Amino acid sequence: MTIADLSIKRPIMMSMFLIVFALFGSMAYFGMPLDLFPVVNIPYITVKTTYAGAGPKEIETQITKKIEDAVSSVSEIDQMISYSMEGVSLVMIKFELAKDPDIANQEVKDKVDAIVNNLPDDADIPIVQKYNVNEKPILEVVLSGPLTQTELYELADKRLKDRFAQIPGVAQVNLSGGQEREVQVILDDRTVFQNTIDLNTLSQILSAQNIDIPAGNFKRGNQEYTVRLSGEFEDPKEIADLEVPTSFGMKRIKDIAEVKDTGEEVRQRVSYFNNIEKAGSPDAVLLSLVKNSEGNSVEIAKDVKKVLPEMQASLPAGTQLEIVTDKSVFVESSVEDTLVNILLGIVLTSIVLLFFLHDLRSTTIVAISMPMSILSAFMIMQASGFSLNMMSLMGLSTAVGVLVTNSVVVLENIFRHKEMGNGRVEAASKGTNEVVVAVVASALTNIAVFLPIAQMTSIVGQFFREFALTVTYATIFSLIISFTLTPMLASLLLPEEDKKKHPIGEALEKMFHFWETLYKRSLEAILQSKWRAVGVIATAIILFILSLPLAGKIGFEFVPLTDEGDIDIELELPEGTNLEKTAELLSSVEARLREIPEVKHLLMNLGRINDYNVGTNLVLIKLKLVSVHERSESSEAFTSKIIQMLSDFPDIRLRVRAVSSIGGSEQAPILFYLMGQDNDLVNKYKDEILAKISDVPGLVNLNSSSRSGKPEINLTPDRKKLSDAGLTIYDLAMNVRGAVNGLVSTQYKEQGEEYDIRLMLDDAAVDSPEKIANITLSTSMGSLRLSQLCDIEFKEGYSKIMHKDKFKAVEFSASSAPGVPMGNVVSEINAKIAEIDLPSGYKITWGGDAEMMQDTAVDMLRTFIIAIILTYMLLAAILESFTQPLIILGTVPLAMIGVFGSMYITGKSMNIISMLSIVMLLGIVVNNAILMLSYTNELREKGMSIYDALIEACPTKLKPILMSTIAIILGMLPMAMGFGDAGREIRQPMGIVAIGGLVVSTFLTLFVIPAIYDLTSREKKAQS
Repeated sequence: MTIADLSIKRPIMMSMFLIVFALFGSMAYFGMPLDLFPVVNIPYITVKTTYAGAGPKEIETQITKKIEDAVSSVSEIDQMISYSMEGVSLVMIKFELAKDPDIANQEVKDKVDAIVNNLPDDADIPIVQKYNVNEKPILEVVLSGPLTQTELYELADKRLKDRFAQIPGVAQVNLSGGQEREVQVILDDRTVFQNTIDLNTLSQILSAQNIDIPAGNFKRGNQEYTVRLSGEFEDPKEIADLEVPTSFGMKRIKDIAEVKDTGEEVRQRVSYFNNIEKAGSPDAVLLSLVKNSEGNSVEIAKDVKKVLPEMQASLPAGTQLEIVTDKSVFVESSVEDTLVNILLGIVLTSIVLLFFLHDLRSTTIVAISMPMSILSAFMIMQASGFSLNMMSLMGLSTAVGVLVTNSVVVLENIFRHKEMGNGRVEAASKGTNEVVVAVVASALTNIAVFLPIAQMTSIVGQFFREFALTVTYATIFSLIISFTLTPMLASLLLPEEDKKKHPIGEALEKMFHFWETLYKRSLEAILQSKWRAVGVIATAIILFILSLPLAGKIGFEFVPLTDEGDIDIELELPEGTNLEKTAELLSSVEARLREIPEVKHLLMNLGRINDYNVGTNLVLIKLKLVSVHERSESSEAFTSKIIQMLSDFPDIRLRVRAVSSIGGSEQAPILFYLMGQDNDLVNKYKDEILAKISDVPGLVNLNSSSRSGKPEINLTPDRKKLSDAGLTIYDLAMNVRGAVNGLVSTQYKEQGEEYDIRLMLDDAAVDSPEKIANITLSTSMGSLRLSQLCDIEFKEGYSKIMHKDKFKAVEFSASSAPGVPMGNVVSEINAKIAEIDLPSGYKITWGGDAEMMQDTAVDMLRTFIIAIILTYMLLAAILESFTQPLIILGTVPLAMIGVFGSMYITGKSMNIISMLSIVMLLGIVVNNAILMLSYTNELREKGMSIYDALIEACPTKLKPILMSTIAIILGMLPMAMGFGDAGREIRQPMGIVAIGGLVVSTFLTLFVIPAIYDLTSREKKAQS
């Protein structure tokens, strides 16, 4: 007894069995988290070391190189990039995907801990941490009001930050802007000179006078007592009253210095302007809420919005919190739009079935089978740890048409047997069992295609995994449903006797009969002559060859850019520009941007673009446009407008790009590195490369990581004079740092919080090279000027030194202009670079989206080949033939004609989604050939000739072929039409490629496959 017969005989038992799937699937759907895309785990470890006051060259030699040498022995490192900047070393280590991030983190930490003692004493302990690409800010909240920058920062750091961090799913809260509180002890140079004050010694005295220390325990009788010395400052006024030694005896600090409870030097600022309400704040604090990898973006946003009124009520009068970035809105819209696409696909597919079956009962049977398969799939999706994201839901949207195919083939065959005079129960049994091989083969070819996609080894493979497995799960359940629910419902719902057909139904039947007759006559005309069959095949080959030039005109890019209304504007002023001058110029830029009516708000970060681009001459403007409904142009089109609008500002390097959630990292899409052995030579070739590629068509936002540093005053100590004065290099260095940057002596504690106590000279004492030369040093010979112990000269320093895989390196970054495919630009760049003769030990390597595009193309090709081999093996096993699978696979090049044509007509580029759709087509387009040939083989086994079997089988299967093909096309039509604004750029290429390939391959398959079968079978007959 087959499973179909069991379903027919025991309908209640089978119903309960299927309802269990639907019930648990429904529960899984409501329990799955919402996200934009699947979680992609890339083992990234960062090592950040702060060394205040040190220049990039010192950072490189004293910190970065030592860390690189230490960690390079860790296994499975893919690449290592380091940045040596002013006061900071940042080493970023990317491991192979197979490496466990926790193990990688521990191994790197162990290596770094082993060399900590070799780093400069004044350098902070290196911070080793995992960098999770999935943990990105999903909400950004601006705090503004009539408070000082220090008060705003204190409010954000001490009250709001912890409250936001308590929300489930929030991994961390990052602060930008404001001013951290600091207690400053400020001396003027004249007082230092007159009192022979040594700044380093004074710093040590402050530290020694601020100690809380336990002295131990003692016992008295049965009681134990603890002795503790409480010697920490309880009020900044105590610092002012502290007595310190000078050349004129003990003096209180307030007599020789000013003690200020203030804020540290501001080197970064955040400004915000709401262009709708025409209001903003030039000094604000930005709180960025980063979700953990398991967090639900939508739920986090809802929780934040719930607590926001309560937090607002607790703030001082006039202070306000405003959400300026909310990624959950796009996530929710994308998921909703994709779900709507699925529902539209189901509705359109049902209409197709009603059109072909012209029977409401039959349509109901198939219409029930689709949601049953989808609901059941959610159960396994949740068990696999999937989220409801655009890729997993696109998998379901893709599967809608595929799901209905199996049930349609079964139901159509049941109808055929019923028309042959069988009762509904007998027809359900015979009709289902007769097409088991064809349906199983069809379903398994889909699985054979999608499983290799799920096993792709690249980063993009992780991204596609949920898509491929979702389709696989849905297909498996579709197979179960088609052999259980479909025959069961057919045996119960179909009328026992044919009733009089509706006039519309009769008209449709006549039309279908006309199509079958026309197709049969056409097939007879082709198969009656060997040369006509050859001509049909030759025509298909010619069409395929003619479509290849179209393929050459299709542009390549890594991934389509989703229009989320986000634009990043990077401004770079000349090196050495201070924050005040940067803010002054920014106000002019801001005024122009406010004039764009589609601008919703501007969020400006002065002093920082990202972790490795920091400086008072840098600005990042995050511009938010109104929703897509409220504007007529895309965010990419606005980038061109903004570039034109701001291009006349002198001395500004301007970079503008639209930002997307997918492929929209901090890095530019086009990224490559010049690697070599010597910094000077690397910079020489950098200039040559920039000159070569600057005129590449479609290349915009060209930039390099190498910059001439800001002017540097270099001090070369005279060791003999230092020795005579009783000083060491260390003494000299600490006093100079104390005078220029200040020395953090100790910390002042208040209500459980710590604030730095900084000893420094006033700004007026060190605001010119001449005053730097006159810095006072306390020596055994009395007070001396810095110029008496050092040679002072001006030099040009480095702004940033970069290494890649321990090579000296320069990073080149750029974008492609709106409408220009990235692949075209990359090809032009490669051609230009090939003209440059680089010496031995120097090379160019690619990174960013361009590198991933190349890796993905190779990975996709490998997957496509594996899918073809698996499909061939599967068909050979099912059909018990080595040659017939080759005939069926002949549908694949036929589909490519439609793929190239549809992409060329619609102007879509070849990207990872298009490539995925092409691989996916392999499992779909072969189904029509399977249907025709499997039935042809059955008829041949009954004694028919090849010609008669083809003439009988192909027209008989025309109706199910058209039904299933049109059902798949209409199931994907909402994606291809771009229904829904959020994320349609991702969905559309898949729909267009699939529909284009299906339309052409289905039409040609109806004639080409029978012709090939006829020719190859006759040859075999002749040989025998």
